[in-house]
Parts: sequence; structure tokens; C-alpha cells
Amino acid sequence: MAGRLGAVIVLIKTAGGALITYIERDWQITSYSLLQLDVACLIALLWLSLRSDHHWPLWSTACQFLAVAIHVTTLVQPELTPKVYQGLHNLWSIPMQLFMVRGIVLDCRAKRRGRAMVAT
Repeated sequence: MAGRLGAVIVLIKTAGGALITYIERDWQITSYSLLQLDVACLIALLWLSLRSDHHWPLWSTACQFLAVAIHVTTLVQPELTPKVYQGLHNLWSIPMQLFMVRGIVLDCRAKRRGRAMVAT
């Protein structure tokens, strides 16, 4: 359940982010549309983390928090270089997805071991 919901959140973030960056190609200023999408995904991942008994949603939430922090940094320090803004924002999506995939694999292994232990 948590794996599917987390995958949906990441899929929405990825598709929405691609659409927003296609429409708004200017990284000179803070992208408020992207900030709203990232805050919505942060809230969704935080909710998932609080309802799940798995560890990977917490790690994914931390990565999403850092993505939102990049937007806040551009609000506080608007002279941030556009390439740095774009690079740092996109940087955190990679570990977030790796945490999710690794966590889901470990959860599936644990379920299989649990079933095997019950069957014996």
C-alpha cells in the first residue's frame, strides 16, 4: 500500500514538474508553480510517512523537504544563479526515488521471509 501510494506521489511530482518546467522555462526567479507542487508533494509524503511503518517514506520526505528548501533559498537570496537553482532542485529527486525503490524491495523480501517462516 505505501509503495503504491509513494510511487503515485513521485509520478505526480515528476509529471507535474516536467509540465511546469516545459511551460515556465525561466529559472531566473523562483518558480511559484513548482514550489506549490513541491509543497503539495511534501505534505503527501509527510502524511504517508506518519501513516506507514516503513522507513523509506521518511527518507523520501527528507529529500522532498530539501527540494522545498531550495525554493525558499531563492526567495531569501534571489541572486542565486539559475543553473544552481535548477541543478539543486533536480538533485533531490534521484535519491528520493532510489530510497523508495530500495525500501519497496526490502519490504517485499521481508514479507516473503515472513510467509516462509509462517509456512514452516
